[in-house]
Amino acid sequence: MTASQKRMQLWLLLSRFEQGGLERVQANLAPELKNSGIDVSIVSGTFAPGSETLLPEGIPTLEIAANDKWMFIPGLLRQLRKHKPDVVMTTSNDVACLLLLFRSLLFPSMKVICTQHLSVSAPWKKASGLQRLKHRLLIGMMRALWPKADALVAVCDALADDMRRALELRAPIHVIHNPVVLPDFAQQMQKPIQWPWPDTSVPTLVFSGRLAKVKRLDLLLEAFSLVTRNIAARLLILGDGPEREQILALIEKNDLHHACRLVGHHPNPLPWIQASDILILPSDYEGFGNVLVEAMACGVQVIATDCPHGPAEILGHGQYGQLVPTGQAEALSHAIQRSLSKAFHVPAAELIQRANAFTLQRASSAYLRLIQETSNRQ
Repeated sequence: MTASQKRMQLWLLLSRFEQGGLERVQANLAPELKNSGIDVSIVSGTFAPGSETLLPEGIPTLEIAANDKWMFIPGLLRQLRKHKPDVVMTTSNDVACLLLLFRSLLFPSMKVICTQHLSVSAPWKKASGLQRLKHRLLIGMMRALWPKADALVAVCDALADDMRRALELRAPIHVIHNPVVLPDFAQQMQKPIQWPWPDTSVPTLVFSGRLAKVKRLDLLLEAFSLVTRNIAARLLILGDGPEREQILALIEKNDLHHACRLVGHHPNPLPWIQASDILILPSDYEGFGNVLVEAMACGVQVIATDCPHGPAEILGHGQYGQLVPTGQAEALSHAIQRSLSKAFHVPAAELIQRANAFTLQRASSAYLRLIQETSNRQ
């Protein structure tokens, strides 16, 4: 094979690969890009236990610093020298800054695409003390280095606007929505599950995601407690994370153990969502909100906090699901009751049609065009 025929080598680079929505996006994109003639690898500082369930077959992986996070920088430099990727697309802000520094000093022909999946400004505003200082320093580095990237991507328009304001960017930002609806979506939705209650007669609310503070399960439980004073309902919680014990304690404190079930992380949450009546995303901030699309594609009603930056855009600013203010349990409770009573109801066909705006085919085609344009640019 001549140099002109050499296949492009692309890295999808993460600081840590775990069981999350961002990682699922990379895992969904990789086979599509490979099928288009690109040698694509998923590269990460470390692969968390259990994350192998997300990794697609036939896609090479590379772990940079498996047992020591302090070895990430020298490990990344060593692997860049060894493999010499043509294009690196990264989802991590600090790693993107590091890549751009390395490129300016050592790898002038390497192309760098920075993709933004989370709010830039919201974590900084929510943080305090050393965490706030850390976010502020990172934003300063991004302001200095990100204009030097070969391409910038945001997963929604609102997030692109946030990037422009927070990072004072004048460079163009490509908006590419996350690939959520896959070709086998219908089959995955119908997979058998073990329902945690003996019947399905009581309306069920579902949360699906990482059990982290930003997801505000405390707010959801408070709202759910208010709902159950007037209406029989159940709450199903899919996922795992650092807040699990606190959530269990809140369930016990509010005497909700008879109506709540934590069923842990499931690689395929679709059958659980499809079997529920309403999906709720009560986060303080999001970058996109993949689970909202998953629920709509299942024909399930959705409620989300109107948080920065993805939910309002996905839900058509309230057309396809209710949006409530962040941090307000009473407003969330009222929205749940409106949905249960069908005072607010979107026909399943409309939800499914809206979800089809977020297919794997659309996203992978957009990324492929961008990667090829970036690679060909002198």
